[in-house]
Amino acid sequence: MRVVKDEHGRPLQLTRLLGTGGQGEVWAAGDRVAVKVLRARTRRAAERLRQRLRTVRRLDLDGLAISRPLAMLAEPDVGYTMELLGDMTALRVLANPPPRTDLVDWYGETGGLRRRLRLLARAADVLAALHARGIVYGDPSPGNMMASASAEHSQVWLVDADNLEVESVVPDESFTTPGYGAPEVVAGRMGISSLSDAYAFAVMAFETLALVHPFLGDDVQEGEPEEEERAFAGELPWIDDPGDDRNRSSYGLPRRAVLTPGLRTLAERTFGTGRSHPVERATVAEWRTKLQTAADLTLTCAQCTQTFIVGSAACPWCGARTPRQLMGLMHLAVPGEETYAGTRDGLAIPPREWLCVTARTAQLAPDADQDRPIAWLWWEPGSGLAVRNRGREPLWLSRRTGGSPRVVEPDGELTVPVYEDVPEWSVHFGHRSQLHRVLRFRLLGTDRT
Repeated sequence: MRVVKDEHGRPLQLTRLLGTGGQGEVWAAGDRVAVKVLRARTRRAAERLRQRLRTVRRLDLDGLAISRPLAMLAEPDVGYTMELLGDMTALRVLANPPPRTDLVDWYGETGGLRRRLRLLARAADVLAALHARGIVYGDPSPGNMMASASAEHSQVWLVDADNLEVESVVPDESFTTPGYGAPEVVAGRMGISSLSDAYAFAVMAFETLALVHPFLGDDVQEGEPEEEERAFAGELPWIDDPGDDRNRSSYGLPRRAVLTPGLRTLAERTFGTGRSHPVERATVAEWRTKLQTAADLTLTCAQCTQTFIVGSAACPWCGARTPRQLMGLMHLAVPGEETYAGTRDGLAIPPREWLCVTARTAQLAPDADQDRPIAWLWWEPGSGLAVRNRGREPLWLSRRTGGSPRVVEPDGELTVPVYEDVPEWSVHFGHRSQLHRVLRFRLLGTDRT
C-alpha cells in the first residue's frame, strides 16, 4: 500500500480507493480520514494547486456537508487530508450496476427510486448552498460525492473541495471529470460557474435515476472514441431529445418509471437548449425542489417492496396492481378566507405505514433543519387517521362537515375516525388566525377530497 505524509510529517497509508475525479483520486486513510491526491504535470502546476488549496481553506464552508482541506500533503505529493464520515461510498456505485445483473433487482437492493431521489436532493442542496455563498464547486461527479453505504440511509458528503472557486476564469486546462463537464468548459470557451455545476449535476442525476448517461446513445457506445468525445462536447443531441433521434439509447430504465414530469422538464431544459445556451439550464436549486417533490410522491409496493411514483395503476417493477392511492395536498390557509389557496406540495399517503411530514413541507418560514419531523401520519383506510405531533407548536384538525377543530399538542397523538376511503379531516400546521399550511386529502382517480 502506498504511504504519503502530510505537512506535519504524519504518515498516511492509502488503504482504499473511494473515488476518481477530473484532477485526482480520493483514498481512505484510516478512521474518518480521507486523502485527495492531485495530479500535477509540472512543478509550476503543483505550486498553483497548492496555492489554490490554501485559498480553499479560507472559504466559508461552515455548516455544509463538504470536506474542507485539513492538512496539506508534504512534497513531492500534492493534495490534502480531509474528514470523511464513516460507512460512505461514492455515489457512482448507484449508477453502475455490475455486469450481467438484473437491473430491477439490483436497483431495489441498492435503495430503489426513493433513496436515489433523496440522495440527489441532498447533494443538490449542498451545491445550492455553495452557490448562495458565491462559491462554485467546479467538478460535480458521482466519483466525488459520497453516499451512505447502507441502503437504509440517505446521507451525502462532498469530498472534492480543491476545485472550489469564487470567480470564473477560463482555465489553462480542464479539470472536469470526463462525461460531466459542461460543453463550454470542456471546449475552453468559459470557466466553471454555477451553470456548469448545474449541467454536471443534471448528468449525474439522470444517470443515477435512469442508469444511462444522457449523451451515450447506442451509436456512441458502439462507435469510435471520437463519437464519445463529440457527445460529451455537446455536439450531439441528448438521448431523449423530442425533436432529434440521432442519438437514441435502448439502455437504461423507462424514464416514466423513474422521472416525474417535473424532472423530465428539467432534463430537457438542461440537455436540450441548455446544452449550448447555459442560461437556459435548470439551476441546482430547481433540481433540489423537484427531486424533493418526487421523493415525496413515492409509495412502496406491497409485493416487491420497490418504491414507485404515485399514480401508477401497477407497480412498474413487478407489475402488481396498486391499491387505491391517497394524496395529501398542501394548501395555504389565509386568515378570514373560507377557501384555501393553491397547492404547493403533494405527499403520497401510504396505507398502514407511518409517513413523516417535515419542516420543509409543513412550515412557511425556512427552518435550519428542513428535514426536522413536524408530524407523523398513519392512514388506516375506512377506519382512522392518526396524527402524531413532533413539532414545537400545536396542530389542529378540522372537518369538512364543520364542528370544533381538534387540537394535537406537541408530543401528543390523536386518532380521528375515517368512515370513507378519503379522510374528511384536514391537518393545519398553524392556528386559523395565522397564515399557515394545511394538508388536505384526495383519492387519486376521483374528484373526492
